[in-house]
Amino acid sequence: MKKLNYYIAFIFGCLFLATSCEIDNYDGPDATIQGTIYDHLNQPLQVSHGAGIIRLREISWAVDSTSYVGRQTLNVQQDGTYRNTKWFSGEYLMMPYSGAFFPYDDEYQDSDDAGELVKISGTTTKDFHVTPYLTVEWVSKPVVTADNYIECSARFTRNQKAGYEMPDVREAWLLVSRTVNTNSRHLDLYPVKMDLTNDMEGQELTFRTAIPLKYTGIDYWIRISMNCQTAAGKPETNYPGMGADNFTTVEKIHAP
Repeated sequence: MKKLNYYIAFIFGCLFLATSCEIDNYDGPDATIQGTIYDHLNQPLQVSHGAGIIRLREISWAVDSTSYVGRQTLNVQQDGTYRNTKWFSGEYLMMPYSGAFFPYDDEYQDSDDAGELVKISGTTTKDFHVTPYLTVEWVSKPVVTADNYIECSARFTRNQKAGYEMPDVREAWLLVSRTVNTNSRHLDLYPVKMDLTNDMEGQELTFRTAIPLKYTGIDYWIRISMNCQTAAGKPETNYPGMGADNFTTVEKIHAP
């Protein structure tokens, strides 16, 4: 009896291995999807490096209208560009989502039907235009002062998209990095945020590091981040991406 049970277990084990070792003959990713997110002024949108703010929902494989299709995201470089060379061909609903800009799809917002239909095959380029909560611009680009501090100034403009309320501004940071990816806050050089109010719009705001630069003879990459918050007494302004940062362009300087 023990031998019979052994042989039965052996046979089932072989069948399991045979089925689990079948060759995967599904076609691999064969497409490239790329593009740029632009602001309402037709300038590349400055974002956090690697921000996952392009959402895709594939609809080409669903067997019927009730099939659930999961959402995927594409990461965006800090200059607003994106590129993925290992993507599956098909039809997708695509849109920028949950960044520092007003909702992209005015009709469907966050529903499963939101986004633009894009057929991805070969190399497909898809650009988007959004309205950021803030436009942040340099007034005086970063310089290293004679006493080895970094100084610069910037201003912000609050934007509004038709059909939406404007949020309130919240805070600003001077971002200093020793690499081109300027996401993190260098709290030694700039430890305290600058609190913002709406009436500061258009004013020149000056930023200066709290201490002199520790390292010289190297390059630094600088930019200013500013963000918004839900408008006081207006919970309807809590849009997706509220609290995400809008930025100036990245500026490279050399500390002599």
